[in-house]
Amino acid sequence: MKRLLFLALIMIVSTMVSAQTTKTVSSSKTSTTTAQKAITGPEISFAKKTIDYGTLHVGDVRVVEMKYTNTGKKPLLLENVTTNCDCTEVEWSRKPLMPGKSDSIKVTYTAKNPGLISKWVTVMSNAETDRVILKTTGKVE
Repeated sequence: MKRLLFLALIMIVSTMVSAQTTKTVSSSKTSTTTAQKAITGPEISFAKKTIDYGTLHVGDVRVVEMKYTNTGKKPLLLENVTTNCDCTEVEWSRKPLMPGKSDSIKVTYTAKNPGLISKWVTVMSNAETDRVILKTTGKVE
């Protein structure tokens, strides 16, 4: 009887060790496959994704250029650039951007009310990463 219990215990432990090893191997295969995914179309890459306006006073206007690059293999087209506030305006080129080239989005913020600035600029394009969100921060006194 002791022999059967001992054999059963060995089988359970070996099954548990085998299951843990299988999980580790499969998760490492998944991350390797994801990392090796090649970009074949256009891709957008920003130099930075946060705009810090610093401290402003009511009525101040701040203009910032957000530089981006087409790091993909085909022409990049910005389809739409929107903001979540009427205090922020954006201007961008509607022309295709060739691979390896850079351009910028002009973001204009008008300080209307005192308080902290926490706004968003959403950039939609034909890139493989088709939506990028840029954050704006600062303070209006």
